[in-house]
Amino acid sequence: MTDLTPITYAETAHTSEKFLWPRSEPCHHGKRFRLTAASGQRLAPRNPTISIPPVAKGLKLIPPAQLRAIESKPDFSPRPKGYQQYPIRMDEECLRYSSQTKLGFIFGVVRALGMVGFFLALFAAFVSVVAVFFASQSSQSNFNYNEMLSDLIPVYIYILGFCLLMWGGVRLIYRSFPNFAAGFQPGPMWELNRRTGMVTVFTNSAKKSTAWKVAHDLPFHEFDCYLQSSPTSQGIAQYNLSLVHYSVEAHVALVGMFGVTSRLDQLAAWDMVQHYMDTSQPLPDIPVFEMYRSLDPTTVEVDKETGRPPRFWRDMDDTTFNQKITELQDRLSAFYYG
Repeated sequence: MTDLTPITYAETAHTSEKFLWPRSEPCHHGKRFRLTAASGQRLAPRNPTISIPPVAKGLKLIPPAQLRAIESKPDFSPRPKGYQQYPIRMDEECLRYSSQTKLGFIFGVVRALGMVGFFLALFAAFVSVVAVFFASQSSQSNFNYNEMLSDLIPVYIYILGFCLLMWGGVRLIYRSFPNFAAGFQPGPMWELNRRTGMVTVFTNSAKKSTAWKVAHDLPFHEFDCYLQSSPTSQGIAQYNLSLVHYSVEAHVALVGMFGVTSRLDQLAAWDMVQHYMDTSQPLPDIPVFEMYRSLDPTTVEVDKETGRPPRFWRDMDDTTFNQKITELQDRLSAFYYG
């Protein structure tokens, strides 16, 4: 039987007041570190007391329908067997992240190329057939519609078949061998621990020998957040977050968990991280955390005081959830830019 006892906060657990503590150590960042990890706009720490999460990587991360599908599995538990050693976690105790294996990345690229190529080839085949038909109707044309069609069809059949093989083949591998095709590195890259208030940076998650070896284990309040930007191929600015220790060369690239999105979503992501780590505040009120709310002491107290339904998100229909998404987008704009 899985133990569903709420966690107990350590003495080192984080609260927003700790951001005001003095920093005595000098900065030991090298030039290269400053130009990469510690570049961009430094975001001041805040004390977010309301839950306004990002949209794509917050509210929409796991929608209600998916939560119900997860719960319907026979072996479902908020704390499944061996969960402590999962390289990726997002629960009442920690945010932990690991990247895909190189093989998993390659399979993902092949699948995407196959899917896009199939629909592009299908569209091109349709346009070609129509163009040849109208060209053959011209009195000045020497085209023979049937001959041209007999030449075109085999070419597109080969192209469509190859793309379908790439797309369908990888999907079959995903279903038959999910751990092999879409696996993650043996260990995590980093961890933000709500229970202890610590940030852990691991040495090398790609090798089993160093997968869980700790490079740095430092208090969350000693980290600064930097908003970094980079242009897309169309010249549109996209943003991501980096947590950087004020003294030693230790940083957490939050881009893996929160992606590269708009400035608005990244500001909301930084506030959600602070809200999550602050044990004087309940867990952020988004679907992905709902199954863990009864396992966090502060959240249990707040939910009891406010009378929050324990299945507020999980029993929500799609129409209502879409309305919540629209409302959140309006609230974000008003809160940060209003």
